[in-house]
Amino acid sequence: MEAAAETLDAGAGEAAGRAAVSRAKAGATDASMLVMRAAVQMHGAIGYTDEYDVGPFLRKAMVLANAFGSAALHRRRFLASVEAAGSVA
Repeated sequence: MEAAAETLDAGAGEAAGRAAVSRAKAGATDASMLVMRAAVQMHGAIGYTDEYDVGPFLRKAMVLANAFGSAALHRRRFLASVEAAGSVA
């Protein structure tokens, strides 16, 4: 995610900026869902309830995972931009 900010700050072209943002979004989504699945697993069934803090965080992570496009969409977008540039980042 820091690399995306650096890419945008450096004034990279639109395609490079779009690829960096898509890569960061896909990574952030995957990481957040991995953490939430582990939290629910660790806390058991109470992790799904509103009476424990994990439940609301899980729902928020699930909503944010698809905000501005899913991780799958951003992976496809990143791969398309890399293929168009003719190199693999």
